[in-house]
This record gives sequence, structure tokens and C-alpha cells, in this order.
Amino acid sequence: GNIASNVDLRTLQNIPNPGGDLSYIAQISPGVTMNTSNGGGFGNFTAFGLPATANLFTINGNDYNDPFLNLNNSGASNLLLGSNEVQEVAVVSNGYTGQYGRQAGAQVDYTTKSGGNAFHGNAVYFWNGSALNANDFFLNAGGSPRPFENNNQWAASLGGPIKKNKAFFFINTEGLRYTFGSSSQVFV
Repeated sequence: GNIASNVDLRTLQNIPNPGGDLSYIAQISPGVTMNTSNGGGFGNFTAFGLPATANLFTINGNDYNDPFLNLNNSGASNLLLGSNEVQEVAVVSNGYTGQYGRQAGAQVDYTTKSGGNAFHGNAVYFWNGSALNANDFFLNAGGSPRPFENNNQWAASLGGPIKKNKAFFFINTEGLRYTFGSSSQVFV
């Protein structure tokens, strides 16, 4: 059988997702683990030990994989669709039936929000900075101060009718500004 996890809009809005990464939500599915440099190196997650290049990503039924490495189009450098634009996600960790026959790993299916006969939208803002984070253990042991870090992440969307029951619109904008601090000892 197929092992499928469905994630609705409420869960998408309330689960912590650093950077608004689209593939992050797959990590709450059975058999999925975060990928690291010693676990294959490519992609953000692996499903049941298969390489991350074996995963298939679709948005509204269309493939969303990078054509060169067969990875997902997601993350800070390749974020073509923001997480605020996603309505629901289905993650099939091991699809054995015919509709999941293209890749051996997980299939992540995204469905986007759309317009409707009523106006709707949202505005979201997240901030995280040095004042909210503890200093690193090794920096404390060496007597180094906590480095300055500042993370601003925002999103806003608006949807509604152009012509009732005929044509609709939906727009979304998202941004991320991150200042990453570092601290090191210098001997003169």
C-alpha cells in the first residue's frame, strides 16, 4: 500500500518552517528523514533510505523538479513558489500504485490557493534575532559574545473575483532577509 500524509492549510500555517522552504513539510511524513551531507548530500530529505534525487515534486499536477539534478525547486536560491501560496500538501512516502510510477522515492504534491467569489487574503510577519537566541556553548566557554543575527520573513496574499462565477485572481508576495552573525577568535 501507499503511505500518504495529507497536510491541510491550518497545519501548514502553524508548523514551524524556517525560511518558508516548500520541501520542509515532507519531514513530518512516515519514513522521511532530513538529508545531511553524509546522507547523500543532494536534496532536503530522503524517504525510506532512497536518495533525495529519487523524489518527485508536483504543483497542481505539473512536475516541479530541477531538470539537471532532479531535485526540488525550493529554498533560498531557487524559491519559485512561496509556502504562503500553498493550500494543501500530500506526501506519498512510498507510492506503489500506477499514478506514482515515475520516481522511486517520495512524491510531494502541492495544491495552490486560488481566487473566489469573495475577497480573501492574509499578511504574515516573522522576526527572530539575537535577543531571542542563546549564545553557542563553545562561544560561552571561550568567553566570546553572542554574535548579531537578524531574521525578517514576511508574506502577503490577496484573492478575489474579476467577474463573478467566471474569472478570479490571486496574488502572493514573500520575502526573507537574514543577517547571519559569526564569531571567531583572532590572535595578533
